[in-house]
Amino acid sequence: MKKVMLALAFLFTLNVMFVSCRDTNKETETTTEETSEVQKEVETSIEEAKKDAAEVEKEIEQAVKEAGEEVEKSLEKAVKEDDSNTENEGGEQTS
Repeated sequence: MKKVMLALAFLFTLNVMFVSCRDTNKETETTTEETSEVQKEVETSIEEAKKDAAEVEKEIEQAVKEAGEEVEKSLEKAVKEDDSNTENEGGEQTS
């Protein structure tokens, strides 16, 4: 009687193991599909972020270039004003 009970318990264990493995495989396939979709979305987002970053970089470079030009103009203007002030002061002293 003990052997019969052990045999039935063994068969039940095998049955549970195979049924649970089938369920796990279905879940794994679904999870794999979802993971693939998420991965594609992430890749798309990364590509968009790279494009946006490149555009921002160009805008920053342009802004820096314009700021540099403005500084140069301001310096040239200041130098011209200083030169004209120096000439005026020099002319007034010799008079």
